Amino acid sequence: MTLKIIVALFSAVILNGCSTTLPDSSTAKTQFWRDEAFDPTELPVIESKASLFALDPDLASALLERRRNGVSVHQRLDYLIATLFTQGKIRIAYTAGHSTNAAETWVSKRGDCLSLTLLTYSAAQALGLDASMQEVRVPVAVDRRNGTDFVSGHVNVVINNTSAVAVNGRGLPGGTTVIDFEPQIGSRRAGNVLTDEQIIARFYNNRGSELFALSNDPGAYAYFKAAIEADPGFAAAYSNLAQVYVRNDLNDAAETVLRYAITLTDKPDAPLRTLQNLLVAQGRTTEAERVAERLRKFEHEDPYFWVNIGLDHLQKHQYPKAIEALQRAEELATGFEEIHRYLAIAYWRNGQKKQADKELAILSAMRTSGPSVAKLSAKLNRSPSEFVVQ
Repeated sequence: MTLKIIVALFSAVILNGCSTTLPDSSTAKTQFWRDEAFDPTELPVIESKASLFALDPDLASALLERRRNGVSVHQRLDYLIATLFTQGKIRIAYTAGHSTNAAETWVSKRGDCLSLTLLTYSAAQALGLDASMQEVRVPVAVDRRNGTDFVSGHVNVVINNTSAVAVNGRGLPGGTTVIDFEPQIGSRRAGNVLTDEQIIARFYNNRGSELFALSNDPGAYAYFKAAIEADPGFAAAYSNLAQVYVRNDLNDAAETVLRYAITLTDKPDAPLRTLQNLLVAQGRTTEAERVAERLRKFEHEDPYFWVNIGLDHLQKHQYPKAIEALQRAEELATGFEEIHRYLAIAYWRNGQKKQADKELAILSAMRTSGPSVAKLSAKLNRSPSEFVVQ
């Protein structure tokens, strides 16, 4: 889907999260909200639950007619698959970066995994199918857009059925059918079933993350607050809310929110990282180091960790090791110009010119704003002694 969490260095925004419990609403208002810090005239109108799940009228009519015809569960599931997919390809395109409601996703024929999950789940319900939404564990991925890092989770739809069906020309056995528009490692496995409120919270969180990246802090605040009110145990929304507070110099509020977010999940790397940076900025070095110790257990899923290892090996002329570390970083992140830049250097110094050229081509396609690709390419054609990694 993309579930966004905001972390430091650039900003990082979490899309997706876990759920537990929160103090009562009055405590939450006292501890976490800072309504007075944001101009109420700049706050957006938050979409209702009904508007998020509502289908396009024409699609809803077609699905209802199919259900009224009394066809079997298998036939209705086949109809759903045929509605979403054409033979051999997806009818509706996966596009990261913007979450939309079910109706808008259908009309535009595109959406991120959360948008497509809303559409698929709503359509399945209209057909009377036994469907549920779930959050699944997939490899950590980071996508940088406009200076904000989006750390993405993943959601999809599971439908219980008794007969085999075909998706994209591939037969799937009966029992459960997972409908996923961006299959990844782990996305076919059983995940955590999400309630309507939990998926709504993730939608609000994504919208808040989009607005945060656009420096619309009142809008981001409103959506993160709405996400927490929809699902009080959604750790990602708290971590993202803290980023809004940090940017508005509400550091005490940010720390309160972050420390609570850390208690909500067994993988609190994002709030820990943000808290560590906040403590360092305040000169609280002893506390920051204690937080850093907790963070180390999560380092192997952090692209920044592998970039740092790669640069260290590069400086020591240990090029195969540098390539291995930077390749790991590349697997965990997209949109990081520096990873491709350093990989190009490491490949070239290791005598792998084809691979270096491939990384330069990726840099060129990204329209890097740093040293020009042409300049880097020229440097790579000099002798190694003339080129210093910066």
